[in-house]
Amino acid sequence: MQKLDELRQKEIISPIDLELCRFLRGRHPQISSEALLAASLVSHLYQQGHVCLPLDEYAGQAIFDDERIEKPLEAPDLDSWRSALVECPAVGSPSDYKPLILDDSDRLYMHKLWHYERTLAQELVKRSRQQDENIDNLLLRDGLNRLFSESSQQPDWQQVAAATSVLNNLSIISGGPGTGKTSTVVRVLALILEQYRDREKKIHIALAAPTGKAAARLQGSILGAKEELDVSDEIRETIPEKAQTLHQLLGARRYSSQFKHDADNPVPYDLVIVDEASMIDQALMSKLLEALLDDARLILLGDKDQLASVEAGSVLGDICDMESNQYSENYTGWLNALSLDIPNEFVVENPKPLTDNITLLTKSYRFSSDSGIARLSREVNKGNADPALSLLESANIDDAVFKNISDSSQLESLLEDKLPEYFQGVLDGDNPRQAVKKFNQFGILAAHRKGPWGIVHLNKLVEKILQDQSLIPKYAQWYPGKPVIINTNDYTLELFNGDSGVCFPDQNGDLKVYFESEGEVRGIAPGRLPNHNTAYALTVHKSQGSEIDEVMLVLPRTVSKVVNRELLYTAITRARRKIVIAGKKRILKKGIRRKIRRSSGLRDYIWS
Repeated sequence: MQKLDELRQKEIISPIDLELCRFLRGRHPQISSEALLAASLVSHLYQQGHVCLPLDEYAGQAIFDDERIEKPLEAPDLDSWRSALVECPAVGSPSDYKPLILDDSDRLYMHKLWHYERTLAQELVKRSRQQDENIDNLLLRDGLNRLFSESSQQPDWQQVAAATSVLNNLSIISGGPGTGKTSTVVRVLALILEQYRDREKKIHIALAAPTGKAAARLQGSILGAKEELDVSDEIRETIPEKAQTLHQLLGARRYSSQFKHDADNPVPYDLVIVDEASMIDQALMSKLLEALLDDARLILLGDKDQLASVEAGSVLGDICDMESNQYSENYTGWLNALSLDIPNEFVVENPKPLTDNITLLTKSYRFSSDSGIARLSREVNKGNADPALSLLESANIDDAVFKNISDSSQLESLLEDKLPEYFQGVLDGDNPRQAVKKFNQFGILAAHRKGPWGIVHLNKLVEKILQDQSLIPKYAQWYPGKPVIINTNDYTLELFNGDSGVCFPDQNGDLKVYFESEGEVRGIAPGRLPNHNTAYALTVHKSQGSEIDEVMLVLPRTVSKVVNRELLYTAITRARRKIVIAGKKRILKKGIRRKIRRSSGLRDYIWS
């Protein structure tokens, strides 16, 4: 405990890590030092996004190795560590109700995390086996031909995803930006509603997303796409438009981690569609699955290669642990009967529980496969650092560029070259709608919030540059062109965490902050805004789901574990037309080569 207390004082571990050990020692005075070390480490890893402590990865290694301590703690060898934990009264097996759980694969969990993981895994496997036994295959085949009439891809994975979503009670659709996930799900809604048209039971549908911003974007996408569908007016009018956050769907309770809806009080929907599933942590996904009706359908949409959730787990990545589409022989036969023509190379002999429930969309409709952005995102996703940098430095590619900067003066010079003209364009807008449109043409992203070249520093630097150019006043809190991002949900104002707006004068000259929603803008007085920040620069996490014409990603000044393959991929794929990466080559290369793989047992449960 003395050594752990020292680690706490030097802020190497957090207060909660130490308090967990104190709690366990208070309950079990004879608890071993090996068990306390494991408890502090499993708590520490949880705060870094890991669900469990894999003993074999840390056994015999220096733990909490930091230059601030003279001699780091060292974990015992695997056999000794396992034996100490098995003998510890605070540690149980998966069937026990103990603070810590050690499973058969030498993974140590806090009990609640083990419970969430096991519940989620069991629910996924159970629902993967459920299918609609009343499918009219002729009607489905006609619908696929009608709604995907412009398809030219062979095989057309959008059609496969649609057919899978109609048949299976569980369907996961993963794809990068511009691969048509939401346009596919609009067609799925139409196909399912056509199947239910002559049934006695009507289907109740919910649209949801992890954040208010993502829910609003899903709602807008469906609203725009449904009008273009080749379906009857009856079906079109039945397609739902209103989306909500997962917390609204589940019935969040203030000051409580419990929801109104759970296994004993399920949500009253037959079909739940959830967008941006990569942002959902393990606990929330577990509670969602548990709160569904026994025979409810669930469709998850997301990009498995994007940044994982802020909280613990990488659920979508664990579920979609595959490089290409694969289906069982029987399922492939059913798809081929719908004229979807699945080649034999996608057939697997030993399918796993979720093999027939996942579809990866591979064709991007936002940019061509040979564009710089597309090629760069592929190389980064594969961890190919040298080819990625070669692309960025190629004279033949103008939509993916690297700017080598090593000090603050170079960064300031780079921003000075871009910002004044861009910001003047925002100010020159004839109305708020034009200002908002101009604002979305350029965005600065960073890995960190604080520290050198974090967004706090970058936002201040941008304001200084604009003040020096006399584009904004030095002392006014609000001024035309100031961008903001909302940090909390305000259901009264219909503003949600992640919403971005621009300050602009109304017809009377009064400053308001304008937000875009469903193609329109609405102004809100600055004093009424919920908690918010200046938003010239955003963290990559905050930018998830956004689309920006030109993105400038500013790398940290020093090597950071936060800069990894998933973060870089997410930043690159926010760009519609151009990505500029500014920083040092070695930091970019290290980031591309660093793949974050959060520790959990979910992947093994599904795929082993």
